[in-house]
Amino acid sequence: MRIDTAASLGPWPFRNVAGTVRGLAAMMRELGLDGAVVSSLPALFHLDPAEANEQLLAALKGRRHLWAAPVVNLRLADAAAYIEELAQHPQVRAVRLAPGFHSYPVSRVSEVCEALAEHDLTAIIQLRVQDERSHPATTFIPPVPIAEAVAVAESAPQTRLVIAAARSWELGTDLAARIRPLPNLWLDISHLDGLSCLTRAREAVGADKPLLATSWPFFYARGALLKTQEEGLSPEDVLAIAGGNAERALGLSR
Repeated sequence: MRIDTAASLGPWPFRNVAGTVRGLAAMMRELGLDGAVVSSLPALFHLDPAEANEQLLAALKGRRHLWAAPVVNLRLADAAAYIEELAQHPQVRAVRLAPGFHSYPVSRVSEVCEALAEHDLTAIIQLRVQDERSHPATTFIPPVPIAEAVAVAESAPQTRLVIAAARSWELGTDLAARIRPLPNLWLDISHLDGLSCLTRAREAVGADKPLLATSWPFFYARGALLKTQEEGLSPEDVLAIAGGNAERALGLSR
């Protein structure tokens, strides 16, 4: 299977892009994708993302192979209870956590790891949505330190975690050595860039860590698929990155 782990619905306030179910379906047909994990772009900007998540869940209801990753703001006192509520929806396979957008320390993710593991949900920690150099001058959102996200995975081995939007240069030798042995941690490839970026990521952390991720509609979706066509990747690597890893990272085989 080919599974996109980073699609979104809704508008982005600083560019003329907006994800719709119809547009997502067209993109998936064009690229031959079998499934997608979908979040709400507007939810990133809401102090309480519940209403935006409700709209997301309504749009995805009954659509096979479209799974939801609602945004949860851990600054809210009822975050753990809200995660339990979201877990009742059959299409919710993960929650997307955006410490940079909602201004809380990454370490707070540890507070909900037990609830996530109990309900078989994955935590997707969003490091960024766009390159920091492209932010509007009045709306700079600092990137989340990747080392702090790795520390959460190390401290909560019972919880599945995905680090979303890591940059290639962030996968240095020391950090890669910490990521590689963790069976509960994966990385989406949406922001990996440069020549042979996915081959280099495979060499750094292994072929069992990267997840296909388009960041649609924010990025040109075909770019993610083209990364899997690098010469340094074996057919087995491509199968794992395109979908096999996602099935494990998000519990999609249950």
